[in-house]
Amino acid sequence: FFLLNRRLLRATRDLARANLGLMKTLGRAVAKMYSDTNSHNYRVTILSTRMSEEMGLAKETVAGLIAGSFLHDVGKIAIQDRILLKPGKLTADETEIMRGHVEHGIDIVKHYQGLEAAATIIRYHHEKYDGSGYPSGIAGEEIPVSARIFALVDVFDALISKRPYKEALGLEEALAIIRSGSGTHFDPKLVEPFCRIAAAEYRLLT
Repeated sequence: FFLLNRRLLRATRDLARANLGLMKTLGRAVAKMYSDTNSHNYRVTILSTRMSEEMGLAKETVAGLIAGSFLHDVGKIAIQDRILLKPGKLTADETEIMRGHVEHGIDIVKHYQGLEAAATIIRYHHEKYDGSGYPSGIAGEEIPVSARIFALVDVFDALISKRPYKEALGLEEALAIIRSGSGTHFDPKLVEPFCRIAAAEYRLLT
């Protein structure tokens, strides 16, 4: 029995490593296509994990956030370069095509056992607390808490990062934007806890 248990634990660890390796590889592939940097995936993973700790969430939720952080944009693999890499503002039609990356992402991971929690992040991280997001237009606590957390940290990281079309914002300016979205884009119960930890995380990430 002891030997069987050791083999089971070893197999479980090997599967976990394989799953994490898959998530990192897919996330890196998308990052290479989109911004030539993989650091965004790691930063949002750090921020998501730290927020989970601050909120005292279950370890299963934390694991789902880690998986989803690496894979949230995996569906962009299916978006044409002329749209994905366009330096200027997207047209209405192009925006609709870009939004399709959510469904593409779900399609990529839906048959892979163990990525159900990551699929939650992929599906819901563009929803907004007031119901004005996409693709489902759900609101409030209809949006899974992991996706509500990720939506916040994803926007924060975008604000403090330099992109081809924008300069990086400073901490206070980024937090002002986050606070302005409380109750509309973001869950108000998450905004202040995030702002409490943001300064230390900002120093780490930048």
